[in-house]
Amino acid sequence: MRKIFILIGSVVAALVLSQCGKPKDYYSADFLNEAEQAKPGKVDSLQILPGRNRGLLKFIVAPDRRVNKLRVSYSSSLSADVTTSMVDIAANEYGNYKEVLINNLPEATLLVRITSYDTKGDSSNIVTGAGFIYGDRYISSLYNRIFQNITTVNGVKQLNFQNESAKPRDSTIFYTLQQTIITYSKLGGGTSTIEISPFVNAVKITDLAATGSITHYSRFKPTAQTIDIFESTPVTVNF
Repeated sequence: MRKIFILIGSVVAALVLSQCGKPKDYYSADFLNEAEQAKPGKVDSLQILPGRNRGLLKFIVAPDRRVNKLRVSYSSSLSADVTTSMVDIAANEYGNYKEVLINNLPEATLLVRITSYDTKGDSSNIVTGAGFIYGDRYISSLYNRIFQNITTVNGVKQLNFQNESAKPRDSTIFYTLQQTIITYSKLGGGTSTIEISPFVNAVKITDLAATGSITHYSRFKPTAQTIDIFESTPVTVNF
């Protein structure tokens, strides 16, 4: 019996010693190897600001300092072709807004995908966005304000334009028509240029020539976020 106890004790001791010799992460090694690593931080608050055949991407770069590059991929709703470029992240851009300008775009919906990459090549979740880009088709839809006539008020000539009935009552509310640019013949020769807002229907001209011409066109922004101004075709009126 004594020999049996000695044998059992020897086996137990051997097992204990064998476990002590294993590394600290022996039991968790498989779990650690298979555990999902934290993805690099993705961009946030993606906006697509439209322009004339171009678009400005505006977004917040993740504060994750592991991120060093962004992959910006985009395509048009008119084509399946995808354009991709890599964009570097500057040291002062982490957690701040960054802008990326895309040129030579067709007048269509722009589809955007942005992915963050770290120094190891690991990628973040993809951030997507879509926005309409304007071009010649939109420009062809623009109009000029209707010039009505020239009147004299208290001895001063006045140019009168038709009221913009669609404009909001509050001038602080966005309206697509931004300004109307007027160039007129001056008394004594030459020309002068002024601009009026959509909320102005009449403008007094103290140096208007007795005879001459008035050329005018209007400037538009399809949305408040649009980065470009669009202009209608000028119209000339002789008087």
